[in-house]
Amino acid sequence: MKLIVNADDFGLTSGVTYGIYDAMCRGVVTSTTMMVNTSATLLAAQLAKREPALAVGLHVNISLGGPLTSCPSLLKNGMFRKPAVLGSDEGYDVGELDEELEAQYQCFVTLVGRGPTHIDSHLYAHQKFSKVRDSLLRLAENHGVPVRQFACGMYPPIYFEGNFKVLPGEGRDGLMQKFTSLVGALPKKAIAELMVHPAFADEVLLQSSSYNLQRVQEHSVLTDPYAAQFLRAQGIELVSFKECKG
Repeated sequence: MKLIVNADDFGLTSGVTYGIYDAMCRGVVTSTTMMVNTSATLLAAQLAKREPALAVGLHVNISLGGPLTSCPSLLKNGMFRKPAVLGSDEGYDVGELDEELEAQYQCFVTLVGRGPTHIDSHLYAHQKFSKVRDSLLRLAENHGVPVRQFACGMYPPIYFEGNFKVLPGEGRDGLMQKFTSLVGALPKKAIAELMVHPAFADEVLLQSSSYNLQRVQEHSVLTDPYAAQFLRAQGIELVSFKECKG
């Protein structure tokens, strides 16, 4: 089978960005998705632009920070509201949602100099809420790119595995065991995606995210030679979303 190992949050902070880049260069991470409205967006864009072969998608973000457009239905006190706080996306104005997502797409293209390999969303927004899902699918179909977990145009749905996370009390060894267990248990699909969050720690990450040092453990596992050896032994081919066209 083929496996995409996608690191979310490229551009969230400098430590996250450099950690993801390192895990792509030295580890088993094959793909990442970039945020266009966060503190290290420009750093992420510079890395992506410098290396055209780097597989970088768009991490649509309507859950953190500020918008690129006027979209009051998505905001509280001028900033995006987290999906967990919302409970639903019933109050979103579809037109505002479409405009913000399109603006983020165009910002990505301007900064990186090419279109994204695929699109997903911060904090599972499009996987949790129907309005966000439909808007994101419209965006993806208009631009001819795949979407995490959903069929879109010529692209089939790809099996999504989102449970590679450090839970309270878990250590590095347990995380490596989780990696091998999750990958080993993947259904025998032609292709699957494993979501990961590797990073180097920095002050911004420590202050802004409760999932911080756990990302350092993820980085350690994903750059461990054993992880690559395990995948080879299982006959798994590492790919990106560039290889997922139906």
